[in-house]
Amino acid sequence: MKATHRVKDSAGNPVGYIVDEKFYTEEYLKDNIQFIENLSLMEGKVSCAEAGLEETSYKAAVADREYNKLIRENPFVRDIQEDLEEWRRDSLHKVLQLEGSRQIGKTTELLKFAYKNYEYVVYVNLAYDKYHFQDVVENGCSPMEFEKYCRRAGLPRFVNNKNTILLIDEIQLSEKIYNSIRSLYSEIDCEIVVTGSYLGQTLRAGYFLPAGTVSYLYMFPLSFTEFCRIYGKEELLKGMDLFGEGGAAAYNELLPLYHIYRQIGGYPEVVRRYREKGDIESCYDVIQSLVETFQRESGYYFRTSKEALLFKTVFTEAIKNMCSEKRGSGNRLTEKITDIARQSQKMLVSRDEIAGAITWLVYSGIIGECGLYNNGDIRQYVPARRLYYMDCGLAAYIGRQAEVDESSINGLLTETFVYTELYRLYKRTYSKKAVKGETPCFSLYNQYELDFVLVDKDNTVYGIEVKTKDGSPESLRIFIDRHLIDRGIVAKTARGGHGEKFDTIPVFTVGCRFPYIQE
Repeated sequence: MKATHRVKDSAGNPVGYIVDEKFYTEEYLKDNIQFIENLSLMEGKVSCAEAGLEETSYKAAVADREYNKLIRENPFVRDIQEDLEEWRRDSLHKVLQLEGSRQIGKTTELLKFAYKNYEYVVYVNLAYDKYHFQDVVENGCSPMEFEKYCRRAGLPRFVNNKNTILLIDEIQLSEKIYNSIRSLYSEIDCEIVVTGSYLGQTLRAGYFLPAGTVSYLYMFPLSFTEFCRIYGKEELLKGMDLFGEGGAAAYNELLPLYHIYRQIGGYPEVVRRYREKGDIESCYDVIQSLVETFQRESGYYFRTSKEALLFKTVFTEAIKNMCSEKRGSGNRLTEKITDIARQSQKMLVSRDEIAGAITWLVYSGIIGECGLYNNGDIRQYVPARRLYYMDCGLAAYIGRQAEVDESSINGLLTETFVYTELYRLYKRTYSKKAVKGETPCFSLYNQYELDFVLVDKDNTVYGIEVKTKDGSPESLRIFIDRHLIDRGIVAKTARGGHGEKFDTIPVFTVGCRFPYIQE
């Protein structure tokens, strides 16, 4: 093994060497000097026998290299980077908690952001904490404890300023470390970001939410906009005429991408598989693996084998059944799922047990809740009256596993696509949020049901009817005639157009182009 570069920090202090393309600190090399042919110890310091050894900065030697490696291996450009940059630029920002389901790329995107913008990155993954980060917390979170941790982890000395970022991954695994967020924020001056795949765990007894200390960002599988970006079609999506007046070229280019996305969804690993093989069926192999991993990992968070079994039943049977329903208010959502679970498992099941399984799915980011505006009145809001999968590919996989007929799957995927695209609007930062409320809602008026109702920042009420097949949007017409909505929209696979009472837009623009103003 041979050293090729001497590494210095931004102040010009030596911190280590590059040996065979890998960075090692001076402290580490002192204990392993016999393995490096051109390095030796002189008066307790590491020295190179070769004259003129090239020097480089730690940022270039480590952070820039890691960033470039991440970009090569994970080239998708995600919207979350813009949100992370805004958080960094906010001079009053606090600890950031990034939330989202498993395998959507949270860790990858955080590391991209960290290595691009900071000189020192202290990355801690509590799933395999071999350098004992918990010792830092137990000993008071002081800069000295961080210095000791960095030495154990083979990192340069701890620089306690805004050029250093601390990333704590899978933080839900340690009640003690999660509860130390306030202490970390008060004791050190570097930036802090925490994340995890099952942060619903932190809502249990023993975890104390660090109110006033934490800002939140939400991340999802790739949106349709991000999917189009991969194929160089993002500007086409954002610039196409919504109402069919700009020619058919843009619509005809984007429609095939919509049909692919609606089948495979936006999990990065699934999208990579499609990019490599161009085969939708092989994508379901990846989704199957994701589902099995999620089910196994979720089992760790349940106290009894019965709870774990009920969770699996709800995930594979009951939720699937609810999502495939075409009509119904969902007034007895928990009761319906309880009945299904009882029939499936032949055991006594309580509503509380089923509610616990549903709550876990929601907080794990696998399903999302849809509220109800009763009687067509946005003031009569009822939360959580319908459930949707948070990814089209997941919904497609579950539907096909259940041997649901193709027509039903087609309708399920179209509504799932619209729900997930609209849901993102509700989870944007306040300055970017174009809608009011917490989740998408459907609405009922007598026997008429409108698929989605949204209220924008100016209190304009939008009614959206999703059409998979041709047919008259009867419910939308009733809501318009009764003056229950201000603007009616039909979302379908069509180029779009203006009508006397409502407008039609291509379904794949329903989220990214809200509030449907043609610029």
